[in-house]
Amino acid sequence: MKKSMKSTLKLSLLTTLLLVGCGQDKATVESNQPEKELSIVEQKNAQEWEDGRIYITEHNYISYQNNNGKPKYYVYKAKEWPREDLKNESSYDLPRVVFRWDNGEGETDKYYERKDKVWSIKTDGTDLRLVADEFDGNVRLMRMSPNNRYLALAYANSDGMFKVIKDLKTGEYTELGKSRGYPEFLWAEDSSYLYFVNDWENWKYSLHTKKSEKVDVMYNEYSVIYDGKRYVLNDFGVVVFDEKSNKRLFNVSINPDKESLGIYKFINKSISPTGRFAWGESGRKRFLIDTHKRTFYFEDIKERTMGKYQYFEMIGLNADYVRRGAGKTAIFKLNDKKEINSNYKSWVQIATGHSATDSSLYNAFANDGDFEKNDVHSDAS
Repeated sequence: MKKSMKSTLKLSLLTTLLLVGCGQDKATVESNQPEKELSIVEQKNAQEWEDGRIYITEHNYISYQNNNGKPKYYVYKAKEWPREDLKNESSYDLPRVVFRWDNGEGETDKYYERKDKVWSIKTDGTDLRLVADEFDGNVRLMRMSPNNRYLALAYANSDGMFKVIKDLKTGEYTELGKSRGYPEFLWAEDSSYLYFVNDWENWKYSLHTKKSEKVDVMYNEYSVIYDGKRYVLNDFGVVVFDEKSNKRLFNVSINPDKESLGIYKFINKSISPTGRFAWGESGRKRFLIDTHKRTFYFEDIKERTMGKYQYFEMIGLNADYVRRGAGKTAIFKLNDKKEINSNYKSWVQIATGHSATDSSLYNAFANDGDFEKNDVHSDAS
């Protein structure tokens, strides 16, 4: 498509030159050409670029990587970039990832370009969108609501640790609190309320009443509410509650003895969209927990050896896929045993700025949870 567009533009310019060379005056030639002039983007895309770049806006472009065909994003002017658009159905035909990114310095508004902003992208690396840039601070935590409409965001600056909700439909921000301390978010299954932490206490904010109340509820950022149950991933396993009554139903944990706590305590962890699968990685071992079967699998960590339960930073629906990273990214399609094998793709999707981090999955049920439109994967080099 790119070559066709450039060929068309170049043919038009060549025709103009040939007509002038054959004796037709400039006015006659111009009268035979379309009245619409090429936009700046079209002019730039009519040029031959060494890196094969394609301009999306005047100052921002993508280039497709030769080894995998994935787009790499160069964003120098974030305000030009397309925003998250709930009305655009094509944006939601795959699961998506929300992440923070300081896209880098531009020619003007340098502070704006290098400050933290919230972005999103499809799990296959396409359709980058700007989600939130109206705040000023360092992003600490982000969680999108199950209906994709609301962004729960925690960011810190000299005035405090702000916990806010952005309504992506209206653009409105609601401030929930600004006390310092580690933030936690958990959305209701129907997006009607949000659990959050402020003043070291747990709160529940109702989007209907627009009021917050203190609650005695166990949750953290590695939790999910699904089918009336709340799944909470802690340092050693998963505790499951009835969401309506707050009654503890059961837990699935590795139950280490006191002497082994340091060996088994999860340093990294994640949970699947339905709460069925949870992952924990300690300094020595990795675990994959199945809360439906109430069992877990584990492996010892071996240096310089890829593990079968490694890189589970984002677990897809039914644990068929996992994804890691926001700047340098990889997608793994798991086998029937929910293990990593050589069937994966790895690429760099962010080309400007200092860093892209803190990824989390949303719109997870789209495309039956598959992270790409098909199951064709190639081994990464």
